[in-house]
Amino acid sequence: MRLSESSFQGIKTLINEALSEFRRPQEQSVVTDIHIMPIRETGEVTISDDDRDLATTQLSDLVEIPEEDFYQVMEKALRRILKDIDEVEPLENLAIWKPFSFVLVDDDRETVAELMLFDEDNTLLSQSLMQGLDEELDSFLKDLLAE
Repeated sequence: MRLSESSFQGIKTLINEALSEFRRPQEQSVVTDIHIMPIRETGEVTISDDDRDLATTQLSDLVEIPEEDFYQVMEKALRRILKDIDEVEPLENLAIWKPFSFVLVDDDRETVAELMLFDEDNTLLSQSLMQGLDEELDSFLKDLLAE
């Protein structure tokens, strides 16, 4: 199952609305994460920073996504939406101190998936780049301690 085109565009508009204050010239905000919280039961999607809700919308077809697939469908769609937004207006230029992340959270605000991460060098770290990092660090530490 996938999101409808209207829901896809609705979320894209919502994210752009939520990020608008971070695109204006100003001092950088001390925000560590931008949280994206879709709620399957109500169809509500809320974008928030560390302290407050930035934007909310209602998307009726979210309730049609099977519960067991919900976060998988949302993660895939949100990655694509963020990539599309980043191609038009680079997200690394937001007035937010780095590092910061875009994070998919559940209705308890628990992290489901890290969607994008920007570090101090304005480098976008994708999920595929992050995979295997723990094993590489463990191996490096083991080799270092063996010396």
